[in-house]
Amino acid sequence: MSDSDSYEMNEDEEEYDFEYSDDDASNTSDIDSENSYYNAKGSRDDSLSSGIAAFLAVIKTEESGEKTVWGFKSLKQLIKCYYKQEDFKEMVEIYKKLLGYISCSAVTQNISEKGINSILDRLSNEKKNQDLLHSIYNETLAFFSSGDTKNERLWFKCSLKLGQLLLDVDDNVRFQKVINTLLEKSEDGSQGTSHMMEIYALQIQMYGKTRDTKKLKDLYAKALSVQNNVPHPRTLGIIHDCGGKTYMQAQQWKEAKDAFFISFKSFDEAGDHSRLRVLRYLLLASMLHESAINPLDSPEARPYKDAAEIQVMTRLVSAFHGNRIKEFETILKRNEGGVMDDKFIRGYLEELRMSVRKKVAIKIIEGFERVSFGWLSGELCDISEEEVERLLVLLILEGRISGQIDQVKKYLTITPPTPPPTTLLMNSITTLSISLQSALATANDSIPGKAKGGGFQQNVGFGIGGIIGEKGWRGRKNLGGKGADNMVM
Repeated sequence: MSDSDSYEMNEDEEEYDFEYSDDDASNTSDIDSENSYYNAKGSRDDSLSSGIAAFLAVIKTEESGEKTVWGFKSLKQLIKCYYKQEDFKEMVEIYKKLLGYISCSAVTQNISEKGINSILDRLSNEKKNQDLLHSIYNETLAFFSSGDTKNERLWFKCSLKLGQLLLDVDDNVRFQKVINTLLEKSEDGSQGTSHMMEIYALQIQMYGKTRDTKKLKDLYAKALSVQNNVPHPRTLGIIHDCGGKTYMQAQQWKEAKDAFFISFKSFDEAGDHSRLRVLRYLLLASMLHESAINPLDSPEARPYKDAAEIQVMTRLVSAFHGNRIKEFETILKRNEGGVMDDKFIRGYLEELRMSVRKKVAIKIIEGFERVSFGWLSGELCDISEEEVERLLVLLILEGRISGQIDQVKKYLTITPPTPPPTTLLMNSITTLSISLQSALATANDSIPGKAKGGGFQQNVGFGIGGIIGEKGWRGRKNLGGKGADNMVM
């Protein structure tokens, strides 16, 4: 961490979150504190110890008088300085004083919340000292949980941050205590359901690590049942990522694809890097569903089509839709781009291969009456004849091909598909029409003195509605044309 980076706790924002009023401008004490604050910042840039001394001087001048926003900002700077020096004990003491400025209303609620959140976020990201983190969080939660400084909304936000922190370091015992406290607070009705989605998202992450499928399924159902709540996009992404995996386990490919798509869009909106991981899962589910629609063609996914983490999956999807099974198998076998390093994707490898083999098999046997297992084996990247037979059995059971398997001679005899009832009806009508035309022509030729095709057709009109009576042919007028010879079916 560079010297300049060590002071970056939303420092740019803090210069704009205080607005002057006419009274403030005329207040000599405030002006003195402001000047002292900026002088201290200049000293800090030259020497850390000199900066600490200067900031402490600002705080000392306000101990016996009115506390101002400049004292609050000086305390924030001291926290950063002690953090850099790794003087964590002194840092906690300064943090307690910072909370004291909030209790006496020296700063607005907006400024105080921004300051607290910036400190907690920075410490959570660094994860240098777990004991320090717990001390800071415990002081914060205790401060906002009761008394005049009670702030349930901020308390919930801090508790959720702590839960995420404990989850990241696999401190499951403390994590469960935080979750239990959050659930108790939520069930007492003070916050309604406003934080339930966030709590469920934390639990989903924990049970995802332990692979407790039943718990994940239950939590996903509970999350979907929460009404009148608009969660943070990242929270929504976590929940639907869980849903996609739950559907995948049940081999409900379409539902999994839809859930992963929502998850991807949510992570993308939140700017979370998990979006690319979920996009890979979306592409996987789409292939297993054998969807003709490529998710990468959607406006949301198109910008990531050429991303390094997605390029291999892009080629895999292209080979899948193009029935290029050899290219497909080559990508998997070479583990290009480390696509097979993902345990989740690797868990569906066999289903994925079976899916592409089915597509290719259906395509290549079109137009054949009989195909041998050996020939199909070669066309499907030299899979064994036993695998070929198992593949054909599945296709027949699924109703995607019609045929009979000879297990002794090892070949498939393809049965033409049975036409639908409407096609059978039209075929019957066509056959009857041809028979009637032949009968009419014979009857016409048998009349003495009449030329072939003449005379009779003036008396007989024939169409689909024509019938045969006891005395010969009679037809329904104006149906099917002027005569049998001119009939158009």
